[in-house]
Amino acid sequence: MPTIDPTSTIDPLAEVADDVEIGPYCIIRGKVRIGAGTRLVSHVQLKGPLTLGERNLIYPFACLGFAPQTRRTTPDDESGCTVIGDDNIFRESVTIHRSTGHHPTTVGHRNYMMVNSHLGHDVVMGNDCTLANDALIAGHVEIADRVMIGGNGCVHQFCRIGRLAMISGLAAVVKDLPPFCTVIDLRRVSALNLVGLRRAGYQQNIDNLRKAFSIIFRQGHTNPHIVSLLERDFKHDPLCVEMTQFIASTKRGITPYGSSDDIDNVRGKSSREDDDRDND
Repeated sequence: MPTIDPTSTIDPLAEVADDVEIGPYCIIRGKVRIGAGTRLVSHVQLKGPLTLGERNLIYPFACLGFAPQTRRTTPDDESGCTVIGDDNIFRESVTIHRSTGHHPTTVGHRNYMMVNSHLGHDVVMGNDCTLANDALIAGHVEIADRVMIGGNGCVHQFCRIGRLAMISGLAAVVKDLPPFCTVIDLRRVSALNLVGLRRAGYQQNIDNLRKAFSIIFRQGHTNPHIVSLLERDFKHDPLCVEMTQFIASTKRGITPYGSSDDIDNVRGKSSREDDDRDND
């Protein structure tokens, strides 16, 4: 039987695995399914339809599965749902809103959402992502695997964030951010995410990605011409192919490149050479 504190309220419609731990003052309403090994520390609110996988850890005042923040949604609207995978950590006051339609707001596996971070309605987030405190993700955003978003980082609605991309604290994007790229200033790409690439074991791809990065951001080509150049020169490199496919499928356009002077002023550096330093 699950361990449930007597101060918590569990809807009869909820399905709770036998070894789940539900701490004090939690409220679970509607069709909520909680997988094995999951722990609700205290004061957690879950609203169905919600599927929560195994071994998730949820800290106080997190609210998962509530209605979208749209003017078209009424308090009585029960449409949409939320699906969350396994081994995620949701720290204090995390909010994840359910979808507006049949496709669920989706969170994959092994993600870490820190205090006050937010996923809006219809977001699809992959695996092994980290959202630092107060990271804000608007509705309909797609986040690929191993993305890092710093504190107070923001993503505009309908944007896509490619795999192993990084958005620095206090930065924001309003267009698609290609895989393996870093944003350190407001709405501008600064460099490749070299630290992330090395940690992921992609050292052998970095030289090709540097050349692809130059074609994408520094040479002033249109997106169709960028795609043709990348397809011609880097079809043998799977990471470059991933970037090519991302750019070919963009609908909002690609986050632009920031000038060297602008980026150096933000960082307080006199040279772009430090962009390539591995601080691991």
